[in-house]
Amino acid sequence: MALDIGRRALEREVRAAHVDGRPVPTVAIVGGGLSGLATAIQLARSGVRSFTVLEQSDGVGGTWRDNVYPGAACDVPSHLYSFSFAPKTDWSRRFAEQPEILSYAEQCVQRFHLEPHLRLRTTVQRAEFDEESGAWRLTLAADDGAVETIRADTVVFACGQLNRPFIPDLAGLDTFTGPSWHSARWDHDSDVTGKQVAVIGSGASAIQFVPPVARQCDSLTIFQRSPNYVGPKKDRAYSPSTRRLLNRVRIVEVAYRWWIYWTLEARWLWFRKDSWAGRKLQEMFTKGIQAEVVSERLPEASVVPDYPVGCKRILISNDWYPTLMRTDVTVVDTPVDHIEPDAVVTADGDRHPADVLIFGTGFVTTEFLAHIPITGQGGQTLAEEWRDGARAYLGTAVPGFPNCYFLYGPNTNLGHNSILFMVERQVNLILQALAVQARTSGGTGAPVVGVTTEAYEREDRRTQDLVSRTAWVANCRSWYKNTSGRVTNNWPTWTVRYWRDTLRLRPADLGLIDSSTEAPPAGRPGA
Repeated sequence: MALDIGRRALEREVRAAHVDGRPVPTVAIVGGGLSGLATAIQLARSGVRSFTVLEQSDGVGGTWRDNVYPGAACDVPSHLYSFSFAPKTDWSRRFAEQPEILSYAEQCVQRFHLEPHLRLRTTVQRAEFDEESGAWRLTLAADDGAVETIRADTVVFACGQLNRPFIPDLAGLDTFTGPSWHSARWDHDSDVTGKQVAVIGSGASAIQFVPPVARQCDSLTIFQRSPNYVGPKKDRAYSPSTRRLLNRVRIVEVAYRWWIYWTLEARWLWFRKDSWAGRKLQEMFTKGIQAEVVSERLPEASVVPDYPVGCKRILISNDWYPTLMRTDVTVVDTPVDHIEPDAVVTADGDRHPADVLIFGTGFVTTEFLAHIPITGQGGQTLAEEWRDGARAYLGTAVPGFPNCYFLYGPNTNLGHNSILFMVERQVNLILQALAVQARTSGGTGAPVVGVTTEAYEREDRRTQDLVSRTAWVANCRSWYKNTSGRVTNNWPTWTVRYWRDTLRLRPADLGLIDSSTEAPPAGRPGA
């Protein structure tokens, strides 16, 4: 799957640089989640030693360190949720739970000796490109309040799309007297036993934490914007013999990994606009829910979506519908109007008493790096470049921001396969760009690699054309698109195509540029 073209190219250049006495580009990686670790591992395997992982929390893991709510687990089969160049072969079950995934991230640090490269409890406050030196200046803030500036030839932003919890601005929220929290900041000190719990939101996190919470509390009310397509979760614990086989016989584990990949890849057919496969799946789902779930207590409008399959994220769970059918669980479709000290009040005036308030409202996804001021060539800011919606060349680079890359960037999220596949492909591309830097190092300033405006615009036009043929453009609200309706998050076709597009660096698209000249305006593709 990986072919390791980028790693091998960089490894060759690093060896040559050591022989010739030339410097190897230094790298700053912003984020210690799985994307950041993937970059760090491949840099270490390439022989690069001058890199630093900057992580604001007290450990690695990213979203798998933050999300510790009851029932937290992955919805991608385990054996495809580890790096192909650092596979975990002894998963305990088909869909790994949060502790095991976090443990895998921590094991990667130990396995590849990344500890000396980690700077934990360190927040990147801003990043600025120095045109004179061709390097990046990063302003850092430590937990103790100390502020410093470091320099790096290259910066890789591995902050992901699901890192900033979103809590709606509800009137009266500050007056609520009971405990309240977002699912990504779970309050384990608060006991819900015997309490009236209100859950706002019914997305991917909610379908995991609501069932265990419902089993503990006295009553639970779910306030949802719209119902989801929730399919069965074909989960199971692996038997000891299966674990031994997958762990000890490499060819079996690789074959199993490929089988998972192609099984998931085939699901892309569901997400094509007005596809037969999508319509058939929607028909089967609707009939099944009507027959088994819909009741007087749980009307069809509360459990059957009125939008096409794939317009929003498809979810998997075995206990979501049984939980909704409990007599002590209520689903409310009317929008929330305001919060009172001990209740949630909906737009129809109904008052729903609550002792505990939990938000399962997802994350700020379409703004990407808006929380970090990033300034490139000619003083242009990334926020200004992305004012109409985030975009990047193959989700990885933006003109005017040389030696700067994004992992899990715009239009790299998936609805049907493993995001780690996409991350590996991006890292492959970045390593090839770093090989170009290493090969040309040794001058008065650091070599500068950037993407051309032409390539940036061409790829964005192609991406948005493909997006227009997907279910995501249908009439539903989702975290895949911004307020203007532009799909900023998802890759709009087969991942095999992304593999091909990122297989080898295209020098005409992403190559050496003159850092002494101001970058031309990036333009507004599709405007």
